[in-house]
Amino acid sequence: MNSKLLFSVLTVFVFASAPLCRAASDDTVLLNTLGYTTGQSVLLTHMAVGTLADAFVAKTYKSGEATNFVTTYINITQGMKEQMNKLVDADTLSKNDTQFINNTIEVLDLVLKESKALKEFVSSGDDADAQAYDKARKKALREIKTLLGMKD
Repeated sequence: MNSKLLFSVLTVFVFASAPLCRAASDDTVLLNTLGYTTGQSVLLTHMAVGTLADAFVAKTYKSGEATNFVTTYINITQGMKEQMNKLVDADTLSKNDTQFINNTIEVLDLVLKESKALKEFVSSGDDADAQAYDKARKKALREIKTLLGMKD
């Protein structure tokens, strides 16, 4: 699953770094692809964090291994957020596309909060940290569904 996540993130970076100064109606396919892969990446990262949490609780991974995985997720998500901010700052997208990217950045913040809460739980093992992770996970999922137009 890590290779799929990395591929999705790298795809977003490739599209985000492409020359978008000509973003017009002829770039609809490019922009739709960027939106789709961005949404997929956010969802897959959220799912990967949840799968890691389940595996850690099931004792599939020890604390150090789980910490390494979640740190990777945090770093990749932070990198994606930084790239999305650069895309907004470039001021080359339409108002609607810019709004989607801004909404994505907000959701990335929630996925980061979720990931950091899991990292804290892995470190401490405390029930309070487990509850904080679960609360962050549920909020991130709600907002991911909203971003992607998913129904319950």
